Amino acid sequence: MTITIITPLTPYWQHVHADWWQDAQGNDIHRVEIDGDALYHCHLAGSPLPWNAVATSLTEAMAVCNRRAGDPESRRRSMPRHVEQEMAREV
Repeated sequence: MTITIITPLTPYWQHVHADWWQDAQGNDIHRVEIDGDALYHCHLAGSPLPWNAVATSLTEAMAVCNRRAGDPESRRRSMPRHVEQEMAREV
């Protein structure tokens, strides 16, 4: 008998606190408000830079981090369903 354990290839984003999201790989998204505009700073795990990309929406920030962090095929699987649906409407 063979037992197979299936786990997702990429993690889901977790809302850590008010302006901070993190995935299980250690990638972070921080929301910063500057002059009334919200910007989302993306930091990839292990990077020496304070941030690796800046986005204007949380949806865009998650997509940018997922795309830069790994397998492009896994981008949609790592997003919560509501984010995936929002991105589909934007296309």
